Amino acid sequence: MPVEIRCRYTTGTYVATVKGQKKTASNTISARQAADAMATKLGLDPAHLVEQTRDLIDNKGAVIFSHPGEPA
Repeated sequence: MPVEIRCRYTTGTYVATVKGQKKTASNTISARQAADAMATKLGLDPAHLVEQTRDLIDNKGAVIFSHPGEPA
């Protein structure tokens, strides 16, 4: 099942979340690295993450990554 990882920028940190999961991952360098950390926590291969959306109007810096959902 495909997984959607949403990253937002808040107080100097990118925070990655997945709907329906209580886990979070964060990184101060980039949204991609936060998404990679979240994928790893979920047992997914971060190499399969694809950036879907970068909303330039959203001042929270939301970035969405998708993953096919196959375990690492």
